[in-house]
Amino acid sequence: MNILDSLQFSIGVTLPTILLMLFGIFLRRRKFIDDVFCNTASKVVFNFTLPIMIFFNMLKSPLDFSSQISLITTGVGGSILIYLWAEWWAARHIENRRYRCIFTQGTFRTNAAILGIALILNAYGDKALAAASVYISCLVITFNVLAVITLTSSLSEKKVNVGKLTLSILKNPLILAVIVGLIFNYFNLANTIPKAIESAGKLISSLTLPLALICTGASINFKQLKQFNQGAESTVNKIVLFSAFIRLILAPIFLLLLGKFILNLPPMELGIVFIAASAPVAAATYAMVKSYGGDGEAAANLIGVTTLGSMFSASIGLFLLRQMGWV
Repeated sequence: MNILDSLQFSIGVTLPTILLMLFGIFLRRRKFIDDVFCNTASKVVFNFTLPIMIFFNMLKSPLDFSSQISLITTGVGGSILIYLWAEWWAARHIENRRYRCIFTQGTFRTNAAILGIALILNAYGDKALAAASVYISCLVITFNVLAVITLTSSLSEKKVNVGKLTLSILKNPLILAVIVGLIFNYFNLANTIPKAIESAGKLISSLTLPLALICTGASINFKQLKQFNQGAESTVNKIVLFSAFIRLILAPIFLLLLGKFILNLPPMELGIVFIAASAPVAAATYAMVKSYGGDGEAAANLIGVTTLGSMFSASIGLFLLRQMGWV
């Protein structure tokens, strides 16, 4: 593989995402947008534009689940293995229980639903939509289930309520979009959608990536990152740093090797696995930690560090993998 071609591929995948995040930082610095805007826009993305985008993506081509079993097994199985190791390590090495869930979420939970999809679309275009939509939806289910379990075990004395957990999963807008999309795809109902509704839906879905990426950039708290650097010797920040290192370096490598040598994924699917695994810690981690009474500042630092770090780790990783001919 020509070095220039590999460089163009890696830059072409990550640069549009980076530029939109930088644009969000610019808008925030110039006070065109604020926390209220970002919080509201993020809710709109999660509840409406992203589910609509996933729904229409799943209508575009027949879904061959038999050919995607290995892909799903790599992501879901690998994430569960990373989670189990993180819980084991945290129980042995992190004395304060309220920081165990932050470390554990940082190792397995990525922003695959937004940043992951953005990078995958930049890399492979529409031909990856069907596989990516099913893959990301399975990751969303896995991440939410594991997040609730680790938060409950770290921050609450109560056991996980299976009924409430199942209900929260079924009410997730992304999962509902996948289920409806599967029904429409399986029964070939796409042609029953009126053209006006289809056009409006596609326009709404086109808002997802730019709006989400702009808000991601605008939400990076540089004051907290400065405080993080000043207190780098503290136990909490060492935990955050180690978790970020696993998230950005070790976890993507582990999933990549699992898909390549154990499950024999083809190049595009291997690229989907690596790109989704290279995304930073999901922004929802902060909200969930806060709602359970955990340390929100530590969670925010983790998100900020991995968001900035993923710009470089994803670009370098894609360049090397493209040069090797793996993706």
